[in-house]
Amino acid sequence: MIEPQVIRQAGEVTERKQGFLSSRLKRDEVLLGYALLVPSFLFIGLVIGYPLVRSLQLSLNRFKLTAGVDSEQFCGLCNFQSLFRDPFLEVYLRNQAIWVLGATFLPILFALVLALLMDRELRGRWFWRSVVLIPWMMPIATTALTWRWIYDRQWGLLNYYLRQVGLISENVGFLTDKFWLWPSILLMAMWMWFPYNYVAILAALQAIPKEMREAARVDGCTAWKEVWYITLPSIRPVLTLLTVLGLIWSMNDFTAIFLLTEGGPGIDSTTLAPLVYKVSFRYYDLGKGAAIGMVLMLISLIFGAIYLQMVKAEEK
Repeated sequence: MIEPQVIRQAGEVTERKQGFLSSRLKRDEVLLGYALLVPSFLFIGLVIGYPLVRSLQLSLNRFKLTAGVDSEQFCGLCNFQSLFRDPFLEVYLRNQAIWVLGATFLPILFALVLALLMDRELRGRWFWRSVVLIPWMMPIATTALTWRWIYDRQWGLLNYYLRQVGLISENVGFLTDKFWLWPSILLMAMWMWFPYNYVAILAALQAIPKEMREAARVDGCTAWKEVWYITLPSIRPVLTLLTVLGLIWSMNDFTAIFLLTEGGPGIDSTTLAPLVYKVSFRYYDLGKGAAIGMVLMLISLIFGAIYLQMVKAEEK
């Protein structure tokens, strides 16, 4: 007959072996996980990490290609001082504010109106819901060049049709006249970016319980009061997220406004993103261009932090 003490000791040995094997398996799984992440870390380091570090380094150095490729010298905050002393800085910041605010809120406002219409019973609603997504399917470069052709003073379709209906007697320079410049740019931005906002807002509208709307109508609520007191408060989180995302995207947008106007006429539509390109690759001042890019990145990080806080709040 086996002694109870021997059985207990054998059980303890078995438990120790199982614990050792379990810990070893966990350690192997952790090592395997890190090994699988190595390619991703290398990719992120090469594509994001190195350019970011190099941009920070350039922003602290005086480096003009016109002085030679070996002319890079450390100068501290000289590039940032040069930027803030730029006599045209006020124009750049004003243009940036007009672009960011207009390209963010106009698409959201238009998408909200359109989504409210499409949320109702309309004949052929499925067709119209599909048609409004066409601008979203077009590449930004294609959109910008198409609108540039539409606005063309000599051959543009807009001038042609305005003359045909008698609204103008001579062609208008939509991209050269200061009065029409920013309305023309923001019209393109609204057309280009409203479909994304429209899809998000329409999904939020369809998530509102029908019973809530029916109860409001029974109580004598008008259509306007229904939108103001029920619809808008219900979709407020979506509208807020779209606003923050729009601010981030428009803040860093380069392609649309540069292909449409190239920052002109003069500097009347130059924003910070095209300014980085012009300073770096047209004036060959890589140090100052990197400094402008760092300022733009810091502003974008602020909006990014706000967005992450909002996402965490939504998860709770």
